[in-house]
Amino acid sequence: MKELVTKKFILSYQDGLDDFIERSLKIVDERMPLIDSLFDCNEDTTGQLKASFFTKREDFVEYIKSISGEKNFPTWVTGCFYNGEIQTLININDEDDVKFKTHTLTHEMVHLYIENTIYSKYNIDRIRWFDESYAGYLDGHMENRTNEQLKELCLELKMLDNFDMNSLDDVNDVITKSYNGYNMFRIIGKYIFENDLAKKYLDLLKNNPSAIREIGKDILPKAIEYVENSL
Repeated sequence: MKELVTKKFILSYQDGLDDFIERSLKIVDERMPLIDSLFDCNEDTTGQLKASFFTKREDFVEYIKSISGEKNFPTWVTGCFYNGEIQTLININDEDDVKFKTHTLTHEMVHLYIENTIYSKYNIDRIRWFDESYAGYLDGHMENRTNEQLKELCLELKMLDNFDMNSLDDVNDVITKSYNGYNMFRIIGKYIFENDLAKKYLDLLKNNPSAIREIGKDILPKAIEYVENSL
């Protein structure tokens, strides 16, 4: 494994990922102004974030087992967060996967910021839909979606009737044969940020997490309607 140490990160990565690492760090720099405007973070709050990137699944799995106490995780998972660090598997033979995963460093950094500045600080149990929606928007991935792709995404999600986002607290329920929860998170994130709700909801989470769970019960159709009307 190669290693690159910066002010914000300690990065370990396998051969063939030099360009990937450079592109990932560029996205972090591009998204930091927006992230900094939301979170009161500095090196004392987060320290250097550690991330490991793999091109071989067997190495990815073995490493996670070694630091997680031999925990099992869903077979579809290609990104994890154990022991305060990021672990990511990249298929270097799939350009779409490589492009998508360049947003992982930013995405997981947002999770850590929410954990350190809100969940741990205020002793709040994680609300998965909430921080995934923030990370899914702040990582910049949604900016790559075309209007046609967004239309298809909304059409897919409209098939889910009365979906309570709180039901996705269990990681095993995030992706099923019926839906992909990450598509919901991204649509909701777009709705929250483009309606100037991001700071308001962060403050509400600190003071009244139950209110955030109430919002989660019916936020998906509102987000879908907003995105559809904005296209």
